[in-house]
Formats: sequence, C-alpha cells, structure tokens
Amino acid sequence: MITAGTTFGSDVDATDALVADPLALMVQWLPAHDSELRPLAALSTIGLDGIPSLRHVLISDRDAAGLTFHTDEASAKVAEIAANPVAAMAVAWPELGRQLVVRGIVERVTPAEAARVYAQRSRYLQLLAWVNTRENAQLEASARQHLWAEFDAAHPTLDPPARWTGFRLRPLTLTFWRGDPIGQSTRQHYTLADGRWSGQILAG
Repeated sequence: MITAGTTFGSDVDATDALVADPLALMVQWLPAHDSELRPLAALSTIGLDGIPSLRHVLISDRDAAGLTFHTDEASAKVAEIAANPVAAMAVAWPELGRQLVVRGIVERVTPAEAARVYAQRSRYLQLLAWVNTRENAQLEASARQHLWAEFDAAHPTLDPPARWTGFRLRPLTLTFWRGDPIGQSTRQHYTLADGRWSGQILAG
C-alpha cells in the first residue's frame, strides 16, 4: 500500500477490486490542498470553435463534491465553461504508475470559497492573480519585472482581485489507471447514473 506522505495520496490494498465509493478513492489519491505535493492537472474544455481546449491548472482542493480550481475571469476557459459547462481533468504520477481522469459538470464556487482559496495561495500566486493581465503581457520582460516589483512593494497584503473566480468539477465518470512494471496495466472506470456509481475493470 502506498501511504500518505510518500509521493501523493494513498491507495486501496486490493487494487483489483472495485470500490463502492470512487469519490472517496479520488480523495485518497489526491493530496490535501495544503500539501506541497498538490499536482497540476490537465484541464480540457470545449473551445468556442468546437475544438477541445487544454491547459494545466492547480487543483485547489478535492472532496466528495469534486475537484476545484481557480482562474482569472478573463481567461479563455471561463468563456468556454460559460458556453458549455462540462470539462475533463487528468492527473498523472508516472513514477508511481498512476493516472486519474475525471469527467463531469462544471459549476462556479461561491465568492467566499474563492476568497478562502486565494488567502491560502503563495505570495507569488497572489501577486500573479493581480499582475497577470493581457496588457502587461505586451510589455518587454524588463518592464514586466519592474511592474511586478513595484506592485509587490506597494501591497504587503492582498485581497483577491474582482476577476478571481473558482470552479468545481463534479464527476460523472472517474477512471483510475494503475500501471504494473511486471504485468498488464488496468483501469477502473466508474460511471454515475441515477445517483449511483457503477464500475468496471478495463484494459490499461
């Protein structure tokens, strides 16, 4: 069994057996929001042109309701979610032979939830939420760095900017991939229907 505090979360002992609560397993796999081991997740949304859009985001937290992430209101992902509130997220731990894929419905979190997460972010990420604008991106690197230093010095404490927002991905399917260095990899795929989860074991 991979225990908490090693490289990510923890796993079940009987990895060949389907679990009754895949959301609980998802929570086990992912580190807590205050862990240094929080992973980046690949977030896929449907672009406004109908083509899938992909980028990496930091998972802010995870619980039985799903996965949360935060972003700038002006980002492309926000417009894409507004037009089509569905998404998929994938997290991989190659060194452990683990991958988690979550697909589902996206909803906004409350402003209070978003503010709480902002307060927990590192100073760098708090500054980034303010300074990372399309206008500033047009500046030369030296000008961007000067602007950053000035803003940092002028704001010893920061509240979230108005454009700071958060979303929760509520899972409809969960897929847990496990590798095996001396055998076949496998996937446990779970689907939510009528409020109940059903699972099946698939080839890796």
